[in-house]
Amino acid sequence: MIRLFTALCKTRLKILSEGVLFQEATGGHRHLGKRCPRCGAVGKLSGYGDYGRDLSSFEDGKTVDRKVRPKRVKCGSCGATHALLPDIAIPYGRYSLVFVLTVLAAYFERATTVEKICVNFKIAISTIYEWKKRMVSDKELMLGMLISRKAPALGFLRGLLRSDRLSGILREFYRNHGFSFMQRRSSPATRSRSP
Repeated sequence: MIRLFTALCKTRLKILSEGVLFQEATGGHRHLGKRCPRCGAVGKLSGYGDYGRDLSSFEDGKTVDRKVRPKRVKCGSCGATHALLPDIAIPYGRYSLVFVLTVLAAYFERATTVEKICVNFKIAISTIYEWKKRMVSDKELMLGMLISRKAPALGFLRGLLRSDRLSGILREFYRNHGFSFMQRRSSPATRSRSP
């Protein structure tokens, strides 16, 4: 997978739907001159079609489910294929990053019950608690453990959603940790073992 960090910021999120942002990010991407994440070869990536994927977002007060088609590239050196995935999407998940951050902000506002939040956003209760756990972990990675403990979760989430540097923040997190913010990671107990 190759992450595409676009000009994701509060202004664009207010003006454009997440579906349009997704298409913009993947449609105009130039893969020429990019490095293959597997073998490191530069300039060997070429178009290799696309694939279907679900993307759920929260727009105008309702959950919107749509099909998106991330583009794929293939390395002419090692033969590996990679999806081009913009920062609006969380790898291996169906919900957009903004959707997840919005749900978590509603949770930490404590203005309503968890059950009502889950009904409003059409998610399972277990999902919100999984996201909360992941966000707390990623927040510590992003801010450092000591600062993270002092920073309230709601303020942190609102800061991300309102930031004009959101793509830069996400890019830096990915560069520092090798996975995307809010990306599900397997635990040692659930990783498949080789024979």
